[in-house]
Amino acid sequence: MSTLPDRLSTRTLTNEQMEAHIVRFGAMKPRSREAQAALGIPAEVSEFMAADRNYTYVAPNVDAHSPITRFAALRGGDHGDAITISLAVCAPGKGPQLHAHMKTVESFFCLKGQFEVRWGDRGEHQTRLDPYDFIAVPAGVVRTFRNIGDEEAHLLVVIQGNRNDFNDVHHTVEVGQTVERTFGAKARDLLVASGRRFDVGA
Repeated sequence: MSTLPDRLSTRTLTNEQMEAHIVRFGAMKPRSREAQAALGIPAEVSEFMAADRNYTYVAPNVDAHSPITRFAALRGGDHGDAITISLAVCAPGKGPQLHAHMKTVESFFCLKGQFEVRWGDRGEHQTRLDPYDFIAVPAGVVRTFRNIGDEEAHLLVVIQGNRNDFNDVHHTVEVGQTVERTFGAKARDLLVASGRRFDVGA
């Protein structure tokens, strides 16, 4: 005579309870400009350093908060290895400056438009992402992306790694020099005070 296995218990959430696990894009605020402005960093410096708008949907609840994790709409992705999911919105010709994630893996999924992804200490290698193309950039590789289309473009950005390694973004030395040359030493000092590092590259 066969016996049926015991049934596992599941959870049921009401609509109101589930709403705490939903991010409504209309209620989100982009993280980069707001965070930098609060630290006294001029808007033109923030514009130079990052995508036009970044929206972090989910990030782990970690002690060493980076800008990516600090302004997330939801906490999660921290069961074992951790994950953040963000949306980068870029006007034509725009994108962040060359940087490396030294311990985490950053992946890009093109949702709308066309992006050029560059990598190498000087961005000497490149590829193009069309809608629904995906690239995973290994840890320690200098990278950037830029909208090469004629209209606003959207890029889904996923970062994975150990939950204690998310404050691992380092910009190239040349980016720091360009900030100082273009915006002044004070702007560079403000970025460093906010947690930016300019210490990688050839």
